[in-house]
Amino acid sequence: MQKVALITGARRVGFEIAKGLLKEGWQLAVVYHTSQEVVEELKKYGEVEGIKADLSDFSSYQRVVAQTVERFGRLDALLHLASPYYPTPLESLSLEDFMNHLMPIATAFLFLTKECAKYMQRNDQSPKGRIVAFGDWATNTTPYKNYSAYFLAKGALHTAIKVLAKELAPHILVNGIALGPTLKPPDFSQERWDAYIQKTPLKREVSLEDVVELTKYLLRVETMTGEIINLDSGRHVAGECT
Repeated sequence: MQKVALITGARRVGFEIAKGLLKEGWQLAVVYHTSQEVVEELKKYGEVEGIKADLSDFSSYQRVVAQTVERFGRLDALLHLASPYYPTPLESLSLEDFMNHLMPIATAFLFLTKECAKYMQRNDQSPKGRIVAFGDWATNTTPYKNYSAYFLAKGALHTAIKVLAKELAPHILVNGIALGPTLKPPDFSQERWDAYIQKTPLKREVSLEDVVELTKYLLRVETMTGEIINLDSGRHVAGECT
């Protein structure tokens, strides 16, 4: 029996995760906002249902999950990577900036999980479902300046992982991966990125292969829930990030 996952944010890191799962026979529902070309590329690797949705729109959550189950008939996993990332200096921070981060990062995770759990509970296997959210190493360690909306939203996401792990136990496992420097953000120069990598104890970017393999592990683990794993080349032990 093929397993089915719903994945949000399949453009950068999410693309590699989606590709890895498709190669192992998973069927995927991929939520996209503007990047339909990513969905078309993923279809080369396996069975994919593209679902166009704006995760800043509360009304989209129920539809996204229902469309997934309508296409594949079941749901085994939710992978939540959707995450805006742009500077929001405190002096110019607006409510719109804050909500533009909070809704797709944390609100979507909470309510997509709520909807997914209804269908996961129908599964015969134990555990009945697995949910993985992607956070940020700096959220619980040393958030850096000028990204207040991003880090407040990621903080809510980290809390939601623990809250939902307790709410959905014992049948659905909820865990998180707190990523460090994996792919250069669009607003970083190469010089700034290289300097950032040098601040990690391992002096290298997080391996995409490691991200994919850790995700796969969390999709088969049976006795872990409420955990947030730092995958960051050791950055969380290296001190303050400015």
